[in-house]
Amino acid sequence: MPKAVKKAPVKKKAKSTRSSSFDLPIAPVVRIAKNSGAERISMDGTRAIVARTEKYIAEVARKAANAAASEGRKTIKAEDVEKF
Repeated sequence: MPKAVKKAPVKKKAKSTRSSSFDLPIAPVVRIAKNSGAERISMDGTRAIVARTEKYIAEVARKAANAAASEGRKTIKAEDVEKF
């Protein structure tokens, strides 16, 4: 008679604290906020900062990519970013 095989327990996924599809980490945002003078910051406040920061980064990256493309390059260089 064959032995019954025990299945490994299914691990539960951790609840995501990500605010968008870009997934900027939360902890550095909290650290930057505290180093900039905030005593405390709520999760909603952190998510708002993350969302706005991700939009800003995406806009700068898009403009820098366009600047690189206008010069016939695919690679974004620091000079492309510094234009904005």
